[in-house]
Amino acid sequence: MDERKIRSELAKILADEPKNYTKILELSSKLASFDQDNVRFSVDAGVIDRLGTELVARQETAVSELVKNSYDADAKKVVLKFEDSESIGGTLFIEDDGLGMTKDQLINGFMRISSTDKLRHPLSERYNRKRAGQKGIGRFAVQRLGKKLTIITQTLNGDHTLVLTIDWSHYKGDVDLGNITNKITTIPKRKDEGTTLKIEGLKDRWSQAAIKRIYRYVSAIIQPFPLSEEKVIEEKNGQVEILDPGFKTIFKKIEGDKAIVIADESKMIYNHALAEIDGWIDDNGLGIYSIVSKKLDIDKYGEIGSDPDDMTIPFTHLKKVRFKAYYFVYNSGLIPQMHETSIKKAARTSGGIRLYRNGFRVLPYGEPGNDWLKLDQSVTRRSILPVHGNNNFFGFVELTDEEGEFNETSSREGLMENEALIQLQNFVYRTLMQSVFITAEARNIKIVSGQQKDGKLYEKIELRIKDIAHTLESLDLELEKEEGNIQVKNRRKKRLKKLKKDIKEVAKLQKEETSKMLKEKSMLRVLSSVGITIGQFIHEVRDYVINMESDVKFLLEKLRSDTVLTERLLILDRNITTFKSYTSYFDNVISQNVIRELKPIEIQNRVEYFWKSIHNDALKSNIKFEIPERNGSYLYTIPMHPSEWSSILFNFYTNSKKAIKRTEKAGEIKIECGLDNNNIFLEFSDTGDGISEENEEKIFDEFFTTTSPNSLNEIDSSNEITGTGLGLKIVKDIVSSYRGSIQVVSPKEGFSTCIRIDIPKATDKELEDYGI
Repeated sequence: MDERKIRSELAKILADEPKNYTKILELSSKLASFDQDNVRFSVDAGVIDRLGTELVARQETAVSELVKNSYDADAKKVVLKFEDSESIGGTLFIEDDGLGMTKDQLINGFMRISSTDKLRHPLSERYNRKRAGQKGIGRFAVQRLGKKLTIITQTLNGDHTLVLTIDWSHYKGDVDLGNITNKITTIPKRKDEGTTLKIEGLKDRWSQAAIKRIYRYVSAIIQPFPLSEEKVIEEKNGQVEILDPGFKTIFKKIEGDKAIVIADESKMIYNHALAEIDGWIDDNGLGIYSIVSKKLDIDKYGEIGSDPDDMTIPFTHLKKVRFKAYYFVYNSGLIPQMHETSIKKAARTSGGIRLYRNGFRVLPYGEPGNDWLKLDQSVTRRSILPVHGNNNFFGFVELTDEEGEFNETSSREGLMENEALIQLQNFVYRTLMQSVFITAEARNIKIVSGQQKDGKLYEKIELRIKDIAHTLESLDLELEKEEGNIQVKNRRKKRLKKLKKDIKEVAKLQKEETSKMLKEKSMLRVLSSVGITIGQFIHEVRDYVINMESDVKFLLEKLRSDTVLTERLLILDRNITTFKSYTSYFDNVISQNVIRELKPIEIQNRVEYFWKSIHNDALKSNIKFEIPERNGSYLYTIPMHPSEWSSILFNFYTNSKKAIKRTEKAGEIKIECGLDNNNIFLEFSDTGDGISEENEEKIFDEFFTTTSPNSLNEIDSSNEITGTGLGLKIVKDIVSSYRGSIQVVSPKEGFSTCIRIDIPKATDKELEDYGI
C-alpha cells in the first residue's frame, strides 16, 4: 500500500469510525514509515515472550513475584488457589485485599513496560512497606505462568470493578507491540478493594509438593505473619500513621468441589504448639512478654529488664522490637501423632527464630545450624533441663530499625556485633527461657538440678564479663568512701586492679578463641570438600587406568594387526586426553587449596572451566552436556574459596551421572547461571530418575544416600560410585556458610531434577577491594 492510499484510508476511518483507535494507530504507524528524514524505535510483540522466559525462568520465581506485588499493594492477605493443576493447562487464582488499581494505574502501570512507579515510590502508599517486587517483572511472571490473564480489580474510592483480559498468544513475533489491543470493561463492585488475577492455561503442573515449596520460598523472603495489629495513630502535627498489620499467604488446591488448604502458617505448624510466646519493648525500653497455652491453661504477662538481677533496668538500644515464637515439646503426647512427624521434619529445616529487619529477612539468623540465640548451646550444657533447642521453636523477630541501630556487616554475614544486637539476643533468649520455665512448672517438670533457678545463666559470656567489670567499678567506688586503715584500702585496690586486668584478659582470650574456632571450622569445611572431591576423582581415575591397562595389553598381543592397532590407538588416545583433563582439573583444585584467601568468584567462568574439564567424560558416558548457559554478566559472588565451587560442581555432576545411569538411557545435564535480585544463582539440571517428594529435603542430611552398597562384595562387583551421604550435606554447609540457600526446585521442561543455589552477589566495595 502506497502513502496516498494510507492517507486516504486514515481520513476515511477518522470520518466514519473516529473511535476505532486500533485501526487509526495501525495506519498512523504505517504512514510514519514513509518519513525519510526521521527514524523511530519499534517494538516487536515477541519481546513479551522472550522477556518472560529470560527474566522469570522458574515457576516458583514467577509466583513469588506476584505475591510480592500483593504485598506492595498493602494487602493483609493473599490467597492462591490452584485448580486442575496436577497436569498442564490448569488455572491459578491469586486474590488479595490490597489497594487495587485504578484505570490509570492499570494503563500506565501494569500495561507500561519499564514503568518507573516503584523507583519514584519506593514505599507503599498505606503501610509504608519497602517494596519487595522487582521493578516491572510482574507482568512477565504472569506470561511465564499461563496463556491467558484476567485482572479483576477495584479501589476503595472507585465506583466500579475493572476487568482486563490479556491473551498472551497474540504477542507473537513480526507484529508491532503497540497494535495489539486488550479489552478493559467495568462491572459492579464485588468488594471494597483488592485485586484478583485469574491465570488460565498454566504452562507447568503444580503438585502439592511444588505448592508447599513456593510457600516456603515466599515465607523466607517476606515476613510470614503479623505481629502488630492494625492501628491508627494520631500524631501531634496532625499526621495520621497506620501501623502495618502484617501479611499472610494461603495456598489452596481445588479438587472437585473441595478447596484443600495446602499451606498457611496455622495448617503448616502453629495450631499444634504447646505455647505461644510474644515479646516486645515498650516506650520506656522495658521488655514485656506474654505466654499463652490453651493446653496448659496458661495466660501470663511479665517484664524483662536488661539486667537479670534488676528487671526494672531498661534496654538502652532496643526500640520497636517485637517477636513471636511457638514452643513445641515432642514425644510427650502434647502433639497429635498424625502431625508430630511432619512438624519434627519441618523443625530440622525451619525451626529456630528468624530475624526480619524492616520487613525483610536477615540471614543467616534462623537457618539450620545457626545458633544465634545460643539455644542449642544451652541445651548441651544441661543447666536448664526442659527442652529448649532451636528445633523446639518456630518464630521470628521483627525489627523496625529506622535509626540504623542494626547494620549488616561488610561481608553481609549477619548484623554487626554491637551493643544493640547483644541486647536483642539477651532479651529474646531470656524471654524464651522464662516461657520454658512457666510451661515446665505447669507440667510439673524439673527445671534445673535441685530446682534452683539462676538468672545469670541467661546471658552471653560477653555480657556477664561486662556485668562483673561494672560491679567491680561500683565496689571500687564504695571502698573509696569507707573509712579505715589506709594500708588495707590499698591492698584492696591492688587486688581489684589485678582482678579487673584478669577479666579483660579473659574477655580478650574468649574473643581470640572464638575467632580461632571459626577459622578452624572454615578450614575443616574446605578440607572436607576437597576430600570428597578427591574421593570421587580416585574412583574415576581407577576406571581410566583399568581401560588404559586393557588397551596396552591388547596392543602387546595384537601389535601386528595394523587396522585393529590403529583403531585401538585412537581409543587409547581419547582415554588419555580425557584422563589428562581430569588430572589437570584436580591438580588445579589442590593448588587452590594451598592458598586460603577468599575472593569474589565469577561463577560463569568457574562453571565453564569445570565444563571444559568434564564434558569429554560426559560424552563417554552418553550424556549430552552443552556449555553452561549465562543469564546476565559480571556474575561475581561474595568472597569464597575457589575449591569449594569445585567440590559443589563435582558433587552435582557425579550425582547426575548416577541418576542418569539408573534410567539406562542416554541423558542430558544442563547448568544455568545468572543474577536474581541481589543473589547469584546456579541451577544444575539432569534427566536422571529424579528425586522423590519425600526425599527432596532429606538429600541434604548427613549420611543420607540412595547408592550405598550393603556389603563389601557389592562394592567390588559394582562399577558405580559409592555414596557416603556426605556430599550434598557438605555442599549445603558451604552454601549456608555464605548466607546462601540450596534447594530442589521444579525441573525445567525436558528435565527430571533441578537443584538451585543462591549466593549473595559481591558488593561494589568487595569488587573494588579485590581489584575487580
